[in-house]
Amino acid sequence: MGLGHAAKYQITNVKKGGTLNVRDTPFTSVSKVIGRLGANTTGIDIKECAELPDKSEWCYINLPRGGSHIEGWVNSYYLKEMTQKMQGSKAHIQNFLSNFYMADEENYMDKLQSFYAFPMQKYLWSQNVALRDLRIIKVNEYKKWPKRDYRLTYMKILKRKSNYIDVQTTVRWHVQGDDDYEKGKDIQKLRLVQSGNTFKVSALKKLKHIVFPKPEVVDTNLTLSQVDELNSTNAEPLVATSPMPNKFYIKSGSFFSAIAPKYLESITDNGFSYSIQKVQLDNKLIRRVFIGPFNSVDEAKQALVTVRAKINELAYIQTNIK
Repeated sequence: MGLGHAAKYQITNVKKGGTLNVRDTPFTSVSKVIGRLGANTTGIDIKECAELPDKSEWCYINLPRGGSHIEGWVNSYYLKEMTQKMQGSKAHIQNFLSNFYMADEENYMDKLQSFYAFPMQKYLWSQNVALRDLRIIKVNEYKKWPKRDYRLTYMKILKRKSNYIDVQTTVRWHVQGDDDYEKGKDIQKLRLVQSGNTFKVSALKKLKHIVFPKPEVVDTNLTLSQVDELNSTNAEPLVATSPMPNKFYIKSGSFFSAIAPKYLESITDNGFSYSIQKVQLDNKLIRRVFIGPFNSVDEAKQALVTVRAKINELAYIQTNIK
């Protein structure tokens, strides 16, 4: 195919919402899957390519993943060289921001300059933030919450200029300390500047910082049958409230019996909150699970890709919940 190793590449020929396996060797029959790349992945480096006896071509790739990298072999059929236009695309910006937030899951103090342009201006302020200032902020955060999970769930381009791009993001997060935890979401405004084939954050402002309420603690002395009886009553659920009106939700399932805890964990593990609506129909109690809320249909559409890939492929967006 004549792949140019100095160029950047993106994933192609993978359906929307699908993933591409990254393998430890260029043989599908004996290799192990060591990672997966989404259909909109960009910014891939190629280290080398090899043609196999069956005439297929495989390439050893390297791709930023948070503060580290993922490396392995993929078939070159799924690689396409990025154009100049693609380097400023929404997909490429989303990939950078996903890595930007994921990097906070690691103690990446030595890599701050990979993501930030210093001195970083506090958004709409005249005061600058030096590398030393940000290091102090990060050290305190990492000490308080040793385990951290961040998921970019929404991104909107606000403004494009020749020397910067302003974006708004929604990030779902889950942090955990020795004896406490918090879950929530942040809505942020960021200014990005081009840096070679990628970007750096030159300014950041939190528009909203929302901490989700913690669920009520269930009596640990209850038997499994007693817990199931609690779940099957008409009372409000212990871990979620009913959906709010005039909001956008993703309906992920309806259940005629108690909802498996693992199913609900799959929702929160992917950075989402949920609500459970209980409806009585023909002497049967139906439990409807709604993921959200989302502030706009665009935000819900972006989240729907993850929900269908990792939770329920038949999920759909619903409004005007009654």
